[in-house]
Amino acid sequence: MKTRTARLLGTFLLILISTQSHAQGAVKQTTDVRGQGIDGDVVSPNGTTLIRTKNGISVAVSMPTPMSGTYNYPPANPFQPVDAMPGTPEAFTGWVFFFNNPEACEIRNACVPPPPGAPGPNDFTEAAGGAYNFAGHAVSGGGSLNMVGHISVGESNFGGPSTLQNPYGAEIHVAIAPHGIVIPGLLPGQFNTPIGGPPFWWVSLFLAPEET
Repeated sequence: MKTRTARLLGTFLLILISTQSHAQGAVKQTTDVRGQGIDGDVVSPNGTTLIRTKNGISVAVSMPTPMSGTYNYPPANPFQPVDAMPGTPEAFTGWVFFFNNPEACEIRNACVPPPPGAPGPNDFTEAAGGAYNFAGHAVSGGGSLNMVGHISVGESNFGGPSTLQNPYGAEIHVAIAPHGIVIPGLLPGQFNTPIGGPPFWWVSLFLAPEET
């Protein structure tokens, strides 16, 4: 269950990441959180902040915590071999999908993360893309769901053919994935492996600054 200490820590981290925009050379972008799915309704206006520097990117997401049983739950996959189900508390993970060269995507600057193991060519292979897990924890319904993380240039990724190499010019997708009720036997995997896809995720999209 989310404690008062955890809520205070989340607030502190959100303030800390915002101050990074004052660093020399940093570029700050904010956009809405939509859910579930890229075409979903806005659930948190300007709820996601992205800070780009030459050394990497920092991400902060703040959105209302989805109430158990009120949204769509994804089916099992090889990482979580049981269907996500309502309960208390529930696990959520934060993901960054990046495309270092978005002009090389099938639709220029409108990149699409391929399913795991998808055959090439796809937007990951053509645009030097990949995925990172930047956060994950368990919360109960109500209040705010806050997730904060940082990814450095060249840091080992979760999947995809490339690491982050072009923080200023990459197209960035931020996703929050619901894993359903916390299952002790699946930990820590419920906090650092993926589940579902865009129809089940809360998402924020960032074009490269020159494209916004």
